[in-house]
Amino acid sequence: MSKKITFYHFICAVFTSCLLVLPAGCSKNEEPQVEEKGTIEKMTDRAAENAVKKIRTPINKARDSQSLGDDRLEEMDKAIEKQ
Repeated sequence: MSKKITFYHFICAVFTSCLLVLPAGCSKNEEPQVEEKGTIEKMTDRAAENAVKKIRTPINKARDSQSLGDDRLEEMDKAIEKQ
């Protein structure tokens, strides 16, 4: 009989400890936690930025030359209409 009582007390002690400890782990922290990026993530981000720049540069140049061509065509059309 004493083993049952000891076991019952043990279970109650564990349950009470859980009730006391768990809410402390779930405290409301108003400040957002900012995690520092590791070296690998920083290097990956830099490589991605460089790749995007290298891809966008020719595209932007092509758009610029297209707009120049469109402007020239408009000027030529205006000149033809005036004659």
